[in-house]
Amino acid sequence: AVIAPGDAIHQVSDVPNGPIRNITLRVVKDKTSGDWWVHYGFNKIPTSVGYFPKSLFSYLAQKANRMAFGAFVISKKAIPTPPMGSGAFPNGGKGRAASFTDLRFIDQNGNSRPITANVTMSVTDAKCHSITAIKNAKCFYGWPGGCVK
Repeated sequence: AVIAPGDAIHQVSDVPNGPIRNITLRVVKDKTSGDWWVHYGFNKIPTSVGYFPKSLFSYLAQKANRMAFGAFVISKKAIPTPPMGSGAFPNGGKGRAASFTDLRFIDQNGNSRPITANVTMSVTDAKCHSITAIKNAKCFYGWPGGCVK
């Protein structure tokens, strides 16, 4: 597959006001098999890249009760962290800060609806990165980096 869980995504939009690259991810449960299919697109319509058999799961064999998405940076102890996203603060907005856009729930019938209200967020260290509330199916995130743990 062109992408797998835990992969780093390269050719990112890492320069404020630079080219904006779009990554589309979809995870959808197949009605017939019950398997969870992963679809991925880099600046294009997503295509299937693989699936997780329902036999791997206990509760997910029936349905999903939550969704999570996020971003992270990593560095060795005592080494400053790299920038998150473009390195711009989330309040920089479109063209500057990294973003999640067109956030949607897909129901059991394949119908999607935008996430228009804020959902529970988790920021592990507010001194090192930040995210805006979800508004109109999008949010912005990022930080210039330089945190030392």
